[in-house]
Amino acid sequence: MFDRIAMVFKAMVNALLGKVEDPQMMLEQTYQELQSNLIQVRQAVAQAIATEKQLEQQLQKNKDQAATWQNRAAMAVQQNNDDLARQALQRKTQYAQAAADLEVQLKSQKEATSNLRQRLTELENEVQKAYTKKQVLIARDKAAQATSKANEILSKSSASGALSTFERMETKVAEKEARAAALAELGTDSLEKKFKSFEGQADIEMELLALKGNMGKDGGAKLITQERKDEHDAVLLEIKEDEEIR
Repeated sequence: MFDRIAMVFKAMVNALLGKVEDPQMMLEQTYQELQSNLIQVRQAVAQAIATEKQLEQQLQKNKDQAATWQNRAAMAVQQNNDDLARQALQRKTQYAQAAADLEVQLKSQKEATSNLRQRLTELENEVQKAYTKKQVLIARDKAAQATSKANEILSKSSASGALSTFERMETKVAEKEARAAALAELGTDSLEKKFKSFEGQADIEMELLALKGNMGKDGGAKLITQERKDEHDAVLLEIKEDEEIR
């Protein structure tokens, strides 16, 4: 009676707390309850087997006593002691009746023991199945929790957002690189570059002048010298104009 009330109350509590139950905890608790029941059934089977053995021993003792008193009654008859023979037969009858009663009780006990053995085997199979089921469900629950956590993290941060950040940073880096290159270009001495260019052209003209001089063209050499001077003046004028603009 109290067990049924406890089960009803437990079912009500589970119904109220169903939404906040921890599957792993509930599975472990249920499995422990099955284990406890299994232990109790094993104890009951062991007690039934012990009772069966005791009945067998008592039955055998009563059979042995009945046989003993049967022999004593025969000995009394051989001694022509009918009164003693009757007493021995009465005692033999008592043991025989007790043996008959024990046989009935032993038969009933063997049936009970057999039923308990069968129930024990079934319960052991159920406990084994429950253990396997528990392990599978716990693994599934852990996997579901891991998946939920991963999805929660993914919902807070997306790859597209990260890529957008990388693209913006790449643009900023490119701008800094362009600015650095411009500053480097502005820092170059343009006047020095122009003089180097002019010096390079002057070397070529000098070689050309020397070549023509060797050919004995004095007039041409003078003309080239004048052209050389004009070009030199033009370069200096260009440099001066650039300096004034700057």
